[in-house]
Amino acid sequence: MVSVIGFDYGECRIGVAIGMPDAGTANPLTTLMVSASGTPWNEIDEIIGQWHPRTLVVGRVEHDTQDQGRIKRQIRNFCKALQNRYRLPVETVDEAFSSAQAYAVLKELRVQGHRRKIRKTDIDKASAAIILQTWLSSNASPQTGRTVS
Repeated sequence: MVSVIGFDYGECRIGVAIGMPDAGTANPLTTLMVSASGTPWNEIDEIIGQWHPRTLVVGRVEHDTQDQGRIKRQIRNFCKALQNRYRLPVETVDEAFSSAQAYAVLKELRVQGHRRKIRKTDIDKASAAIILQTWLSSNASPQTGRTVS
């Protein structure tokens, strides 16, 4: 089955999600911790090796943040590094408050009794799933709902 991997890049953590274009679904996978030594490439290598994605999707910042220029530059560099390292297409999607959306979804699950404490790592991987779902939705064929190749 064809897969796509989504990333919610952050300076401290990187949320990761897996998507199945044929099903049109994205699900949280994991959150990777970014150490002082930089991007956790070994862990990303393992994820890429396990899922064999055809495309990588990264959330990009379009809205105003305190360090907008710096984080935009870091995301651009992360995208370039992904493309150079894995030789896969890397696409970006406006992450437009995906972390706030992820928190709201997790909070609702907690209210319904499906979750306990909401951790930042849960928000990051849920945010990556929202980013990836946005990409999947914008790349779906209107007739079939499937991703256009």
